[in-house]
Amino acid sequence: MANILMNRTRSRLIRYLITHGPATCREVGAALTISAPSVRKHLSLLCEAGLVILGSGTYKARPDMVERELADLAATFQSAGSDFRNCVTDDSHFSVSAFHSSECPGTSKRTN
Repeated sequence: MANILMNRTRSRLIRYLITHGPATCREVGAALTISAPSVRKHLSLLCEAGLVILGSGTYKARPDMVERELADLAATFQSAGSDFRNCVTDDSHFSVSAFHSSECPGTSKRTN
């Protein structure tokens, strides 16, 4: 779930849908200047994660699910003994600090 929420494009899509309400793939792409194939790919992932639903050709964000997942993610990052500050993925929109010194299983190490 972290990989889904921490992707810059998916974050923009969720924010757009929460702010502007249900929209078609074309409307979202035009508003955010993102290609239709990219919008479809990201919205599909968001639907699979349960953060967005598709009905009657329009996508609608599920703010309750987004809030829940963000709270779970924040709790994970704040938990005692957590080493997530050193974990990044290629799709993450968070910058890597100068203290980045190790890799986490299943992720790639980004260099500055």
